[in-house]
Formats: sequence, C-alpha cells, structure tokens
Amino acid sequence: MSDIEMLMPKMGESIAEATIVRWVKNVGDTVKKDETVLEISTDKVDSEVPAPASGTLTEILYQADDTVEVGQVIARIGAAGAAPKSGGSAAAPKAAAPTADANGDGQPKPVAAAATAVAERPAAHHAGPRGDTAVPRHDGKRFYSPVVRAMAKEQNVSLEELGELPGSGKDGRVTKQDFEAYLENRTSAPAQKASTATPAATSAAPARSAFGEKKTLEQLGLAGKNVEVVKMTTVRKAIVKAMRNTIDTAAHVNQVHEVDISKIVKFRESIKKRFKQEYGFNLTYTSFFVWASCRALERYPMVNAMINGDEIIVKKFVNYGFAVALDSGDLIVPNIKNCQNLNLVGIATAIDDLGNRAKQGKLNPDDTAAGTFTLTNVGSFGPIMGMPLINQPESAIMGAGKIVKRPVMMTEDSWGFRDMVYLSLAFDHRLVDGALAGRFMMAVEEELQNFDTDSTGLERRLG
Repeated sequence: MSDIEMLMPKMGESIAEATIVRWVKNVGDTVKKDETVLEISTDKVDSEVPAPASGTLTEILYQADDTVEVGQVIARIGAAGAAPKSGGSAAAPKAAAPTADANGDGQPKPVAAAATAVAERPAAHHAGPRGDTAVPRHDGKRFYSPVVRAMAKEQNVSLEELGELPGSGKDGRVTKQDFEAYLENRTSAPAQKASTATPAATSAAPARSAFGEKKTLEQLGLAGKNVEVVKMTTVRKAIVKAMRNTIDTAAHVNQVHEVDISKIVKFRESIKKRFKQEYGFNLTYTSFFVWASCRALERYPMVNAMINGDEIIVKKFVNYGFAVALDSGDLIVPNIKNCQNLNLVGIATAIDDLGNRAKQGKLNPDDTAAGTFTLTNVGSFGPIMGMPLINQPESAIMGAGKIVKRPVMMTEDSWGFRDMVYLSLAFDHRLVDGALAGRFMMAVEEELQNFDTDSTGLERRLG
C-alpha cells in the first residue's frame, strides 16, 4: 500500500498550530488504527493524535518541541513491516532530524517541506516603511505562525518591520500577543534604517515580553545553588501571556459582597447522598454559584458584554467558564456553552463532565473557547476571599470564597449562626461601572438567599 500521511490535526476554529510534546511511537514501530502516535499541545489544551490507519510508522518529520501548522504532514505510515524511509528517526521521543535550510542558517525544516520553505523565501527586501511584501512562513531567521502572518498582512506590516520585533515564543518567535503589544505602541509608520547621510529615525517602542528578561543563574546569583530549573508547559506559557495581557488591557476594579447561603447549605446537605446515588457525582456549591450568576447575567447583560475597539458587543447567550486546577499545577477554564438554557442539574452535570475531562487532558479546544463570563471558586482551596483577574476578552469574573459559619445579627435583638460566603467581582471599568456591578452582585445575592428548592425538582425526584 502507499504511505498514509499523518497531518497535524485541526484542534478548533481559533487554533492554527500546535506543538509536539512527545512521540509515543518510534519509526519502525507497528501501529494500530486509532492508537496514540504522539501527544501535542496548544495554548488551549493538550491532546493525543491517533494513527489514521494500521501499519508501520516509516517516517517522522518533526521533533518534539517543534511547532507545526495545522494540516502539515508530520509523519507517514506504510504497510505492515515496511522499512523506515531514509532520514526517518528511530529514536523516540525525538523525531526525524530536519534538514537545515538552503541558506545554511541552521533553522530546522522538515524534510518534506524544505524545498517549499526555500521557495517561499522572498528576494532581497526593499519595501518602504509600510511595505506590502507578504510574510513567508520562514524568513531565513525564524518561523512566523499563520496568525502573525495574517495580522501582518491586515495591518500592512512589512517583513523588514516584523523582523525587528522581539519575540517571546519558542526560539524567539513572534506570538500573537507580541504583535498586539507592538501595534498598541506603534504610534506612526516604522522608521527607515539609518543611512550614513541621515540620522536614525525614532522607531516605535518594542513589544514588552510577558515573561520579562531571561537571565542566567549566574546573573541571578544562583549559580551553584540548590535549585531546579523547570521548563514551562504550553498551558503555563499561555497563562503568563493571558494574565499580562489582561493587566495591560482592562481597568480592573473589585467589589466584595457578603452573602448568606444558609438555605442552600441546608438544602444541599439534605439531598447530597441521594443526588450522588441518582446522578453518579457530587452536587457542588460551584453549581449554585454558576446557576445564580447566570440568572443575574440575563438581567444585566452588559456584564456579559465585551469591548471591540470603540464598540460594545452585547452577547445574548452565556458561555460560562469556570477555573479548574490541574494536577500539573496549571489552570484551565472550560466553558459551559449556552448556560442560560440549563437548570441546576444541567449545570452540575456540565461542571462534572468538563472538570473531569480537563483533569484527564481530554478537553477539546472548543471547550475552552468563546467564554463570556468566568467563576473561580477559590474557597475550595481554603481562602475566604479572592480577587481574580479578568479572563480576556470578557468584562468580568466572579470569585467565591470559603463558606464559613459565622454569627450574624438576625433581628434587632437576636443573633444566629449562618453560613456566609464572600463573593467578589472583578470588572473592567471601561465597560462596567460600579453601580452596574453592584446591581449585578445584588441580583446574584438575591438568587442565592432566596433559592427556591422546589423549583429545581430535585426533592420531588429524589424524595
């Protein structure tokens, strides 16, 4: 049979490339259809890539840690017992050693794509300050992702100008965040390079890396010390960039509300065993917080909106994100799509499903895309209060602290112990004002304190 090509799979509408984490199979290994051949990672999720057919892995075209565009050939599978192709690596987890490019600059290229990459390289570049020369995948020095190339074309940024940008990605690659930061500081057309006859013009401020300056252990005064250097995961790198981006973008303001959820605590305690028997998972307090705030978002949709340039996009649906702490120490935020249409049981079911798949590394990219509002339940780890950062491009995020039984004045003359929780809201003051934030949080408080246990149908079903 002719060789079957394995392609870098499309992992979602917004994913243009993925990084190879490791090869599970070696060149020369027998593989079965749907058996895992390699693991890949994007800035959203990690995933396993299965074999499209049974046979022998005859060629691996990219190494671990290589970032590859969606649709590119990454390996080939031949008939059972087929001999490895020349140049195919037999040593996992590294893949075939790529050939150097035609200019001898040492930039790795996959064997099958080397000729194409050379052909993509433009001739000497003589574009003016806003040259429209198309940006190639490789310029002889570094790789440019499809997203960056498309942005460069849209913003009329020349290859020469792009080449001056510092990159925070692998091997100094320019990321989407690097490019966006550069555009924010790009106040005018980029300067021409200085000649012997004219002084150098002032160029736009360089993009600031989310990672800061990388120093050696010697520079940090840690040489010879008992330290461990841990390479950041793809997810952690995405978190770093996202958090830096939200600090640079949104005008963060916080409000904190104290809410009496004694009624919900009592209700949950009365049904949790029967609920677990009926549905197979625990009914968490997160489900109640999501349910209540989703009702409030329907009443105050501007909190669910986003800024787009000088426009406001008000979304008539709620894709509700909730933060999940992974065993690796990373954090990921899957979204409950169209959460406004779900009752409490539907929300609890979605949280259990998405949370389990997040911890098992089985989320799809679309599970983490297009969120409109987020909750982080910091109380599950002990804190009584948290001040989270907004998950861009959303306009608000709610934090739930630890539920604590405290003495509360019930009437003018009496006290009682109540189950209390601090709920915080971090909101983008560019869009959400304090009054709107307060009304929204009062609506959440009202939903929780006046929770109608009969409306859920749980007691009737489980009674």
